[in-house]
Amino acid sequence: MSCFLRLFTSTGKIEGNPLSEIEQIVRMSREQHESNSRVDGSAAGEAGGEGAAIDNAATNGRAHSNAELGFVQDNNDKNKTDPSDSKTSALNRRQLALNELVATEESYVQDLSKIVNGYMEEIHNKDIPRPVDLLGGKMDLVFNNIKEIYEWHRDKFLILLRQCQKSPAELGPLIESSAKKFTMYYYFCSNKPLSEFIVNAHYQYFDQIRQKLGHRMDLSTLIITPVQRITKYVLLINEILRETKRAGLQNEVATLMKASEQMKDVVKKVNDMMMVLRGLQDFDGELTAQGNLFLQGTLTCAIDAGQKQRELQVFLFQQVIIFADIQKQKTQFSSPVFKYRTHIQLNHMQLHSLKDSSYSFRIKSTDPNKPPVSIECRASSEASYNEWLDTLNKIVKQQNDLILQLINPLSK
Repeated sequence: MSCFLRLFTSTGKIEGNPLSEIEQIVRMSREQHESNSRVDGSAAGEAGGEGAAIDNAATNGRAHSNAELGFVQDNNDKNKTDPSDSKTSALNRRQLALNELVATEESYVQDLSKIVNGYMEEIHNKDIPRPVDLLGGKMDLVFNNIKEIYEWHRDKFLILLRQCQKSPAELGPLIESSAKKFTMYYYFCSNKPLSEFIVNAHYQYFDQIRQKLGHRMDLSTLIITPVQRITKYVLLINEILRETKRAGLQNEVATLMKASEQMKDVVKKVNDMMMVLRGLQDFDGELTAQGNLFLQGTLTCAIDAGQKQRELQVFLFQQVIIFADIQKQKTQFSSPVFKYRTHIQLNHMQLHSLKDSSYSFRIKSTDPNKPPVSIECRASSEASYNEWLDTLNKIVKQQNDLILQLINPLSK
């Protein structure tokens, strides 16, 4: 039980830098690995090859000439101050960042392969008896959709990234066109707390498999790599963007800026989802079955007429909007805790903007099988109000369009 509590009360930032929650999880996972892993002598020999972790993988890449890697030869004297020197330096630094992006992607794919072609194969091997507790569908919760992530990165994304080494201008459009594929990480991370709990509860079983495979890193360390990888994308894309600006390649800046914002959004949504899974209590439904988490934040709410307004944490999922009391605020050393209060299914929701009340709107449940619920919500700023209203209006429109298609399939 203590293991369960430890996993579900990890610290993390909600506001500010969206990377912090994930970075802390990665750090905690590695600290746990260092204290729990039992590395035998043969595994130590492997450390020289496998030990080149993601951050150092760029130095382990294949040997290429400067021309092959896209470097610009700079034969000018160091004392010259020709403006082209700074552009050349920026282009070379950008190429180094691109090379690191590809090299770390190769290491990432190798780590995913150890899970998919290692652990996911060995769990079916009867040489190491599987614990009774893992004979059912619980094992699926450990790996979730990591095989799908692995196959896309191996067969598609890595290949296209290598092309970007020779054609850096293609990076921004590549990230943009891959937006739908990165949603795989929402699903993977939505199950992360439960996956961590199962792996740590059966540490000895998975460590037997580790020893048989001859891996240095244990499963709890390997399985955090997808979370770690998305933060790495943000850092490297921002570095490439910075050097592209310094090189004066303005025609490439816009797509790279969009790519950077896109990856930041992925990290934030993953961060928010893990925060909800760890912090929301007493919700009877299955959170991971509610679809993507579109939006979350604090609103001043009054549930039904005459009730006192109070600050509630509101979670807008693809299928439901959940309202919860804030029982414990986030601190530097602890995660927030929310106690479920009520919810409204989005396919039974009406939305009204309250023009006479600043930054306010009302949502109402129209579910005939449940007691009527009407909730008046007030945002803290115009920007927040617009974000909530725009997102809710978009959902209402999608619901109405779906109903129209069901009524009249031939309508456009």
